[in-house]
Amino acid sequence: MLHPEEGSLPSGDRAALRRIDLDAPVTPTLWKVLFALDQDDAPDWISENRWERRWAALLMGMAHCAGLHDYDVPLGQALAEAGWSETRFVRLLEADDETLMVLLRRVAQYLASKQQPANWDDMRGLLFYQSGDTAEDIRLSIARSYYRTLHAQDED
Repeated sequence: MLHPEEGSLPSGDRAALRRIDLDAPVTPTLWKVLFALDQDDAPDWISENRWERRWAALLMGMAHCAGLHDYDVPLGQALAEAGWSETRFVRLLEADDETLMVLLRRVAQYLASKQQPANWDDMRGLLFYQSGDTAEDIRLSIARSYYRTLHAQDED
């Protein structure tokens, strides 16, 4: 599978993904990645436009954090270890569709500036599951890892 964060895209394509405009995300690089991942058609439960925008947001974040994807570091833990404030964390978990995509860029830039590895699959879950039991489970999992890490830091 193609992973923009692991350098399997040329550096110019990763740069194009980092610069993506989430209001008009259609770029040649986005399409190259969507076709490579077989994600070029939206499922029935979401419009094509929302599907493409969510993928653009996810790939933009992953491109910012190239080389920092780590399945063993839950997103909540990564944010706590990097010093992401609790206020910002709560805002991220409570964000609606539009706000989440804006906050995702900030999260990505912050984690990249701290060289903090994170599991970007957690962010994918936030983007693509925004209602229902699955969405709640994803948010609770991210919150548990964030607060578990803060608690461990307080204990030390």
